[in-house]
Amino acid sequence: MQPVCFLTGASGFVGANLAPMLAARWRLRCLVRKGQELPHLRGIEHERIEGSLDEADDDVLRLGVHGADVVVHLAAIVSFRREERASMQAINVDATERLCQHALDARVRRFLHMSTISAVGYSDGPDVLDESSPYNFGPLDIGYCDTKRAGEDAVRAAAARGLDAVIVNPPSMYGAGDRRKSDGSLMEALLKGRIRFAPPGGINVANVLDVCRGCIQAIDRGRRGERYILGGENLTGRQLFARIAKIAGTTAPRWSPPGFLVRSAAAVVRALEAVRGTRPPLTSEILRLAPRYLWYSSEKAAVELEYRPGSVDRGIEAALDELRARVADR
Repeated sequence: MQPVCFLTGASGFVGANLAPMLAARWRLRCLVRKGQELPHLRGIEHERIEGSLDEADDDVLRLGVHGADVVVHLAAIVSFRREERASMQAINVDATERLCQHALDARVRRFLHMSTISAVGYSDGPDVLDESSPYNFGPLDIGYCDTKRAGEDAVRAAAARGLDAVIVNPPSMYGAGDRRKSDGSLMEALLKGRIRFAPPGGINVANVLDVCRGCIQAIDRGRRGERYILGGENLTGRQLFARIAKIAGTTAPRWSPPGFLVRSAAAVVRALEAVRGTRPPLTSEILRLAPRYLWYSSEKAAVELEYRPGSVDRGIEAALDELRARVADR
């Protein structure tokens, strides 16, 4: 009988792309909310464990890790709204800590935790960072960055207690199944010509399928307690928008405002949010990130995991195809 892989976040963007790869290697056991459908797993044998990462469902997590060979923890709250900081603390940090302890108690062979490049660090210029770069997001007061970093700390603490855990840090990803790049997203606004300027900073972007393959490699080859950046291409905001526009056959904005202007806009938006609440997609937290460079090297993953990402273009094409299909169905 195949060994079991317990997966959280099976219904999310990465989960939808990674779950079939895991099912080819392990007997898949997925944490899902009651009544939740997983259309990407139709035709793939898997076990459902109904529940959530909420503390009230802690017995469900114990059941999920019981007898598992591998635990893959993808589930997290991704938000740049300050109203959701408490929820991110509960899920991204507290639930991760509890799941690590249950995995330790169950003596699972391997624990893979998906973090983010936003838990590594940033630079104010076009410098390429790596896993050893100091965390400096704290003064920006961005809940997602801070809670994902704290979640990593919980995993590292469990690794020090004996859990064979490895951490992966993916960048912004493109591909099929990403609801955040569909209706009401920056990508849709760009396609409709509603975006007048490109972000002045830089971002690392990757095809989600490359990242998923990197996750499998990390399970197989990653060293206990280590983190691996599973990056793709380092692009400026203008270059990324131009790449998307070229693939979509539209025109990208050519102007990028100076960083000080974006930082000033972030302060104004934050003051407005205190009165009216946040209004995605351009929240004050997004604007505070926009002038920064989130450029990273995947050299460590290349050497230790044999990680070899390709161009992000195919991921962008898949995301655009889905977006157009949704627009056509309206």
